[in-house]
Amino acid sequence: MLRNLKIIWRGMIPENPVFILALGLCSTLAVTSKVENAFFMSVIVGLTTIVTSVICSLLRYKISFRFRLLSYMLIVVTAVITAEQLLKLYYPEIARELGAYVSLVVTNCIVMGRMESYASSHTAKESFCDALGVSLGYMMVLLAISTVREVLGNGTVWNLAVMPEEFIPCRVFSSPPGAFIVFELFLFLTNWLRSFGRKN
Repeated sequence: MLRNLKIIWRGMIPENPVFILALGLCSTLAVTSKVENAFFMSVIVGLTTIVTSVICSLLRYKISFRFRLLSYMLIVVTAVITAEQLLKLYYPEIARELGAYVSLVVTNCIVMGRMESYASSHTAKESFCDALGVSLGYMMVLLAISTVREVLGNGTVWNLAVMPEEFIPCRVFSSPPGAFIVFELFLFLTNWLRSFGRKN
């Protein structure tokens, strides 16, 4: 149990896929203008990562090393198509807002990276914990960035007003440059905390 918790923790913080490993940056910057969009994207990426990692682990002795990448891609494509169709069925408005970014989860380095670097050489239980930790770490980043951007750019969180009436939204945070600004601020804070921790 303790080992599993350590695996989850490692994926969330010490090996955070965005701030530490610098993976999945395109979706991180593209869908974080609203908390709602960030939440659904992180859920899709998370479920895809978990499902594909577990399947990869279960089939690791049956997949030829020569054809492993092709096999991994087929597993990812199947999971993403399933998630995309379910999103269109139950949340069509969100599916329209996210647009092609859901389909591009197929090329997300987080999903393929966990399959290749971890799930292909560990048990299904360990792979599940690793994928869960990475997914939670990814979700934390997206929700943090999207919350700052939506509050400063619109004065809302999940389309609910949270700022006083006299608040004047700074629309730059709703634009692509705003994504870079907020991301860089969080990245600076992350690196500062890491360096501070090493000194102590």
